[in-house]
Amino acid sequence: MKTGMGEKIIKRLIFNLLLLVIIIVVVYPFVIMISGSFKTDLEMNRSPLRIFPQDGTADNYRTLFTAIPFWRQFGNSFMVSAAYALLTMLFSGGVAYGFTRFERFRGKNILFSFILLTMLIPSQVYLVPAFQMYRALHFFGTYLPMLIPALMNSFGIFLVRQVMSQVPRELYESATIDGCGEIYIFTRIAIPLSVSGLGILGVLNFMTCWNDFMTPLIYLNQEAMYTLPIGLMRLQNFYKISYGAPLAGAFLSCVPVIIILTVVGQKYFIRGLMAGAVKG
Repeated sequence: MKTGMGEKIIKRLIFNLLLLVIIIVVVYPFVIMISGSFKTDLEMNRSPLRIFPQDGTADNYRTLFTAIPFWRQFGNSFMVSAAYALLTMLFSGGVAYGFTRFERFRGKNILFSFILLTMLIPSQVYLVPAFQMYRALHFFGTYLPMLIPALMNSFGIFLVRQVMSQVPRELYESATIDGCGEIYIFTRIAIPLSVSGLGILGVLNFMTCWNDFMTPLIYLNQEAMYTLPIGLMRLQNFYKISYGAPLAGAFLSCVPVIIILTVVGQKYFIRGLMAGAVKG
C-alpha cells in the first residue's frame, strides 16, 4: 500500500517538474522580450539574456511612438483582425449550418470532401494567382485582400460543422413546425448552441490575422494603412539595427491577444473541449 502511494507521489513529482520546465521554456522568451524593451542597445548586445536590466530606460517606447504612427497602425491591425474574425464566424457558420441542417442534397459528401482537401494546399501555392486576381480587381492599397480569404475558411467550416452536428434535430423540426424561417433558426438556435466552436474559431482567426505579415506587406502601400507587423518592420533599416523599440512594439502588440485569450478564449476553449463529452 505504501509502495503504491510512493509511486504515485514520484509520478506526480516528475509530472510537476516536467510541467515546470515546459512553463519556463514557454514563458522565458516572453520575459526576455519585456526585459529587452527596457534595455539600451549596448546592454542588449552585451547581455541579451539578462532578465533584469542594469540601466533601465523608457527611451525605447518614446522611439516607438515617434518613429512610426504606432497607435494608428495598432488600430488598423485591430480593425482588420476583428473584421476578419467576424466574417469567418459568419460565413463558416452559414456553410456549416447548411451541411448539418440539410442532410440530403446531391453531392453533399463530395463537396465537403473538396472543402477538406483545400486544407492540404499550402498557401504559397496560390500566392501568385491571388496576386494577379487582386491586381486585376484593383484591390491594391485596400484591406480587401486580407478580408476576402475569411469568406472561405475550410478549417472554420469543418470545426463549426462538428459542433453544429451535435445540435438535436428535434429543435430544428420544432422550430419549422412553429413556422420559423431558416434565418430565424440559424440565428436563434444554431448560433447560440454552437457558440463554443464559433468562439474558438473567432479567437484563432483574430490571432492569425493579427500576426499576418506577408499579406499586408504585399498589398498595402500607404503608411497610414499599415498594420502593426509592417510598422514594426520599418523600425529597422540597413544602416542601423536597434532592438529596444521593436521589442517594445512586440510587447505592446501581445497585449490584445493576451487579453482576448484570458477573458474570452479560455471560456470558449473549455466549452469546446467539453462539447459532446456528455450525451443525453
